[in-house]
Amino acid sequence: MNAQVIGVSVDSVWANKAFADALHVDYPIISDVKHDVSRSYGVYDEAGGVARRTTFVIDDQGVVRKIDQSSEALDPNGAIGACPLPKKK
Repeated sequence: MNAQVIGVSVDSVWANKAFADALHVDYPIISDVKHDVSRSYGVYDEAGGVARRTTFVIDDQGVVRKIDQSSEALDPNGAIGACPLPKKK
């Protein structure tokens, strides 16, 4: 589908690597220890010091097409089809 999966976590680089290794994750997980990305997307819980589990589908123009949170965000299949396929020329 010409898509890229990227994980972002407020955990450390080492914790993210351990998570990816344990679950055999084959996509990059970026460490957001300063919480800049999480805050920018409005998912950082300042009181709890955690980012709410969220899946964003962002199209090639940077438009957020779909947002899944909580248990819905655990299954990436919900993101499939959120962006229209490019038209064939």
